[in-house]
Amino acid sequence: LYFSRPTYLEIMKFAIAAAVIASAVLTEARLSMQSVGTKTPKSSKRSKGKSGKCGKSGKVFNSQCDDADYSSVYTMTNQPINEIVVYSRNTCDGTLTFVATVATSGEGSILSGSNGVDIDLGRPVDDPLASTGSIITASDCLLAVNAGSDDISTFHIVSPAEIELVDTYSSDGDFPVSLAEREGMFHLSLECIYLSCYRVHVPNSLIVCVPCYPIGLVYVLNAGENGSMQGFHLTPETCELTPIDQDPIELDQGNVTPSDPAFFPASPAQIGFTPEGNIVVTIKVNGGGQNFPSGEGSLNVYSINPENGTTTNEFLTQTNVNGTSGSSVPFSFDFDDKGNLLLVEAFGASGGGPGHPNAGAVSVNADIDSAPMDVTADNTTQTTSCWIIYNPKNSCVYTTNNGGSSISAFLLKKKKKKVELELIDAVAATLNNPLDMALSHDYKYLYALASGHH
Repeated sequence: LYFSRPTYLEIMKFAIAAAVIASAVLTEARLSMQSVGTKTPKSSKRSKGKSGKCGKSGKVFNSQCDDADYSSVYTMTNQPINEIVVYSRNTCDGTLTFVATVATSGEGSILSGSNGVDIDLGRPVDDPLASTGSIITASDCLLAVNAGSDDISTFHIVSPAEIELVDTYSSDGDFPVSLAEREGMFHLSLECIYLSCYRVHVPNSLIVCVPCYPIGLVYVLNAGENGSMQGFHLTPETCELTPIDQDPIELDQGNVTPSDPAFFPASPAQIGFTPEGNIVVTIKVNGGGQNFPSGEGSLNVYSINPENGTTTNEFLTQTNVNGTSGSSVPFSFDFDDKGNLLLVEAFGASGGGPGHPNAGAVSVNADIDSAPMDVTADNTTQTTSCWIIYNPKNSCVYTTNNGGSSISAFLLKKKKKKVELELIDAVAATLNNPLDMALSHDYKYLYALASGHH
């Protein structure tokens, strides 16, 4: 399925050819993009934005190539023999060309459709992991989760047509569903344990260690059992992961039922880093499936030790998120260029709740690292809005609405200290059960993955 429509983006490119992906039923809803080149993409000046510019009636960019030498798009099959699907992207017109599939040496899997008590919704064939970020890029590395074998695969991105498997690493938990990476910081260490470096003698001082390149910090979110997360150091030159010196951090979930695999409407959905470098995790329903649909979901922020990347539950700040008649099912998030967290809730509209149609909502949360506060919100008027992405070029926010087979467009208005969110087009585009999204690095192209299940 291919769909395009002129918008304030030059073109919206949709649906990575369904025929290329082995099975629409078990295809994992994940996109990741990578641009590599000797030049830096041109900086983007953010438009002040006017009503309509985020929707189908908006202004169209002039067509021109970005500065990257090449670009690639990746998806993941999530089959029992898990594979990465590689597409080469034309940076001039945005079109994709299928290149190859590459095995992860791991296994895919699917979450449970039963809460183990009195609800059976059937297994989530559209989005088997019910999450965001199961495949990401970091520098010239590609990382992907293998939910069935409880591990992470890392690849070196060689070219738009080639990735090489580096290794697989245990996620130190059950059923990994989401990954996040924070770029490394140069760190001076007398013991030379954090960075690859060379030794330099400073007069009248000890021999010190001068870093040659930063080490990235990666965290994985596990949805099985009570839910957990584990951190790793990423060496960008080799794409190798090294577990940080801490035990896995169990989520504040209580005794989850069912435990492995978890119940998909209640499981943890996404892990990410805040602009200040801390971790944020969305949990659809605290305590798991036995509390669905009446329980509350939550935003969970963990402070990170800047010296070694560790955290503990002692550093947790939890903010409950709830609809008017049960869990709003907080799902995925993104950050705007002011550090506000944009959260999409599958059933967050006033009067909505789990199972209610047209109840998707987006909220803007300020001060996420200290005292999260909902400052503005609006409804998608669509069903099961689960994925969100922010475009800093034009201050537009997009959600994919799986149950509504649509993509909604919002405008994020910023006037001095006031922030407003306005729905521009509830159906900016139609697509067969859309899932995750990715923006090109020049912000001209929005790619969305569709399950094609219905």
